[in-house]
Amino acid sequence: MINGWEGTYFDLRTRRPDRHDGVVADVVVSDEVATALRDLRLLDPECERLLYRARVADDGVVLNADDEELDELIGFVAAEANHEPNRRRQQRLDRAFAVLSDALQTMGS
Repeated sequence: MINGWEGTYFDLRTRRPDRHDGVVADVVVSDEVATALRDLRLLDPECERLLYRARVADDGVVLNADDEELDELIGFVAAEANHEPNRRRQQRLDRAFAVLSDALQTMGS
């Protein structure tokens, strides 16, 4: 049994009660977008929870998120894409940004 991980950076348990003030929706993304999201280097624990609770579906990967969580994830994708020197990776992040932004707009309407 592994001890001592509680309360560290690797502890991805929810620190606050589940609060879904906004609209909660299943956002389906392609495998390519999901790979780009898993490759993000700078994420806070809340966004890591969002990505690691994703599940596989027939037509891609499903992220269950409210509008606030999705907006926060979009911010991390944009920040990393803006500072990425590798053109191919930047393009993948830009596509992920576009997909997530469209999903957020759909949730808001």
